Amino acid sequence: MITTSRIVFRPVQPDDYLRLYEIESDPSTAMTWRYRGDLPPLQEYEPALWRQTQQIMVVEGRESGTVVGYLQLHDVDLRAGHGWFSLYSGPEHRGSGLVMEGLMAFCEWAFGNWPIRWLYAHSFEHNVHAFESGLRRGEAVRLGVLRERMVVGGALTDVHVIGIEREHWLASPLRRRFNTLRARFT
Repeated sequence: MITTSRIVFRPVQPDDYLRLYEIESDPSTAMTWRYRGDLPPLQEYEPALWRQTQQIMVVEGRESGTVVGYLQLHDVDLRAGHGWFSLYSGPEHRGSGLVMEGLMAFCEWAFGNWPIRWLYAHSFEHNVHAFESGLRRGEAVRLGVLRERMVVGGALTDVHVIGIEREHWLASPLRRRFNTLRARFT
């Protein structure tokens, strides 16, 4: 578990599944890479959630005590030294920075617990702006764009591939600031 002044970052518990389902049921989230607009019914959600997934970590708002989003580590290939992550935010918390703070906790957790060199994510065109500040600072890099790769809302959209390298994360000023804030709550 990682705690800051604003979030608690912890492993998912079975009691969290309904909240995760609510987050993914939001129309802007339901078009994820994993489900492609076909979110399974609630009774089939847990097995679908864990498919190809090594770990799910939730981001809980300290003030509200509710899960505001979650991150998944999936499709880990230890021989190649990489894994993929997915990031989901409740619609009422988008833009608050809570889940992006959770992404910093996720990088710290993933690189600290898994022998991987890279973390990758797919980001739809309409969501890539959420990564822009990290891209501008260099903590993440845009590795490429798959043009018109997925249908979202009936229209073809681009899929951006975002990467975070272990060595770059470990040396980043953002990581140092994050761990300074985190140290106050451990």
